[in-house]
Amino acid sequence: MDSVAREQGVRGLVLRTLALTPSGALSPGPLSASAVAVGALLGPLGGVLVALGHMLFELPYVALLVKWAERFEGVLRRLEKPLDVAVAAFIAYFAYGLFQSAAAALHGAGMEGAGVAVGGGALGAIATGLALTGLNPYFLAWWVTVALPLVRGAAAHGAKGFAAMYLGHVWMDYAWLALLAAAGAGLSRMTGLYAALLAGLGVLLLAFAADMLARSLAGRRLLPF
Repeated sequence: MDSVAREQGVRGLVLRTLALTPSGALSPGPLSASAVAVGALLGPLGGVLVALGHMLFELPYVALLVKWAERFEGVLRRLEKPLDVAVAAFIAYFAYGLFQSAAAALHGAGMEGAGVAVGGGALGAIATGLALTGLNPYFLAWWVTVALPLVRGAAAHGAKGFAAMYLGHVWMDYAWLALLAAAGAGLSRMTGLYAALLAGLGVLLLAFAADMLARSLAGRRLLPF
């Protein structure tokens, strides 16, 4: 009976993971916007590479949370404002690259202009996913707030529970970011729309950065999500 109960517990954990993951994976944010921009240069593969960079930080972070969940909550509270400032600065730099790429596209540089935003092709896409994950306080906090039941459930079911929970979560990141990158690739075939896409994403990223700073430093939100 114990083994049957454990199997049912793991299945329940996977179902909870599938229910909660969209609140994080599919929410609008800098990582989603960057996948669209990277997709303009690399196609759907760009989204996969951004997701890989995301996972390179997320997997060990979640593994540590499963082991030391209670300790991390206090650390995150102390680091929240410095992380907000750091990620806002990174987002602003990425947005600057997008504006440069948009200008290059309008002057005939075409797809090569996106290299400014991606910053190194495939490795730049992975680095972008890594940075926009590891420096994002909302991502860090999501795992110890919304997803805390998943962390506790994984801890209760050992290595098998952790593997089932994380696999049930991470495939959505890959699928969603690849889909966004494919959308970016489709628009990139039309120079005018491509330049407008990059400029629009740059403006969106600056809005995310401003909202992040306003929430952290002034306790006010600029965006409704």
